[in-house]
Amino acid sequence: MKKLIPMLAFLLAASIFVFTGCGNIPSKAPTPTPSPSPGSEQEEETEKPEGGFSGPVKAGQEEGQPSDEPTPAETDKRSTTYGPSIFIIEASGSWEQEIEKGYRVNYECELYLDKIEPHNMHDDNGSYTGVFWLKLTVDASEFISQMTKNVPFMNFNLDVEAEGLNDSVTFYLRDGYTRDPTASFDIPDEQGGSIKPDHNALAGKGSFVVSPTYGNLDIQVVDTQKGITMGQQQSGGGSDTEVSYVVHVAPDPTGDATERDVKIYIMLADGSSTVLDGKWHRLPGYPEDLEKYYNSGKSREILERHQ
Repeated sequence: MKKLIPMLAFLLAASIFVFTGCGNIPSKAPTPTPSPSPGSEQEEETEKPEGGFSGPVKAGQEEGQPSDEPTPAETDKRSTTYGPSIFIIEASGSWEQEIEKGYRVNYECELYLDKIEPHNMHDDNGSYTGVFWLKLTVDASEFISQMTKNVPFMNFNLDVEAEGLNDSVTFYLRDGYTRDPTASFDIPDEQGGSIKPDHNALAGKGSFVVSPTYGNLDIQVVDTQKGITMGQQQSGGGSDTEVSYVVHVAPDPTGDATERDVKIYIMLADGSSTVLDGKWHRLPGYPEDLEKYYNSGKSREILERHQ
């Protein structure tokens, strides 16, 4: 058993190393309504029989008769051109990094962001705020088997798992008219090249910190001949992990899309990275819509599921 102590120390150190590493499109101006030509049927001016000049009266409408046209307040209430909106970005995915042959780290993440725009459905530039969740697990069974193949009557088990969360992450997105022209917003592709954002697309880059919410490290060595088990267990959170990102949101040439494709390049401090495929959504943002949206509690649902 004494011969196993250096090996255990190595496994523990390697595991702790892995464990602690997880720690506008400019809107078009509305077309002006042409003024009615003299003598047209759209509008006729009449004189009152007894003094005074009446306002414009539509043909076929008697003076004093209420118009069935909506008032400006009624028209603005449900405007479909410049109405308020809720913009949402959501993405999730998983990936794997092999540290050594047979020693793999598996990652999962989930991202949910939103932006409330109370005035203009075309103004999708700006700050998107929400939640980012990250999980790490280790699969080292093949690595351990290879390391201990010449040790008789011994079974080695390694279990590493950690989770982290940022409940106020912010992505800053700009189109080509307003973002930094000197900055690179490239995302690597599968062919070894890179993808550049369209000038009319939204793009952004930055970084944030994920704080640990859960962690478990468990190493066990079992002597199958003598029935003896030795182990080392550590529970609790690990260290904070920095996450960098580059995001592209597909362009919207007409300015009225309700769904667009999103690509997000995620890079972790331990060197692992992935490209997530997500979606951008536009929802109506009038008061009743906001109430319904807040009651749905999408961000709260993610927090409750992962805290």
